[in-house]
Amino acid sequence: MPAYSAFAEIYDAWQRLYGLEYAILVAPRVNQRLAAHVGRPKTLIDLACGTGTHSVLQAHGGTRVVGIDLSAAMLHQAQIRAVGRPITFVQADMRTFDTHQPVDAVTCLYASLNHLLAPQDLTQTFTRVAAHLRPGGVFIFDLNSQHAFEALWRDPVTEHGPTFTLHRRFEIDGAQTTMRLRIERPNHQPANDTLTARSFHESQIRTALDDAGLTLHDFTQFNPFPTITGSNLKQLWTVTLG
Repeated sequence: MPAYSAFAEIYDAWQRLYGLEYAILVAPRVNQRLAAHVGRPKTLIDLACGTGTHSVLQAHGGTRVVGIDLSAAMLHQAQIRAVGRPITFVQADMRTFDTHQPVDAVTCLYASLNHLLAPQDLTQTFTRVAAHLRPGGVFIFDLNSQHAFEALWRDPVTEHGPTFTLHRRFEIDGAQTTMRLRIERPNHQPANDTLTARSFHESQIRTALDDAGLTLHDFTQFNPFPTITGSNLKQLWTVTLG
């Protein structure tokens, strides 16, 4: 089964076990960078939009959002969340997507780029982003650092939500980590899901950006999670076309 097929239904509830959803925590940083480069964007692509939390946050003030994700199950949840909002959802691979329209801004959050498993995948994705940005348009994305993988993608954990129990186990192979999930819910058969992600060295990101013709403006490391130690769990990158 494709990744997130089983996880999608409980994903938002699982996020809320740890307080505010990540998109809400990171929104002030993203909005500050959007405002500095393009003001309030008229058009925005939310790449790897997942269940649509960030897409919904951006769909106001006249901004039209296109949410793109590879997972049909995650897009289904996003469509439920976004009823009545100026958002169009498209199922596509971030390495090959094409909406046939230029936009003011592209965002890619929730460390979605860490699901790409080779540097050439980064280059392909960044090239597609560059093809969709207007001159001067801005691309804002985050990544999990190596420290984040060591803190969050190592020790087995069982988490109890209001209507589910989630077991997560990890298999490590160099820079790549596979997360095995088992989801148990009342009146449902147990379901399994598998997510694979990897860390990238900063130099690999910079090379992929250069190859795609994108210009780096800002690189920040931060930790949005008050219950987890360390200041460099997340990397937030801000780049432009031209």
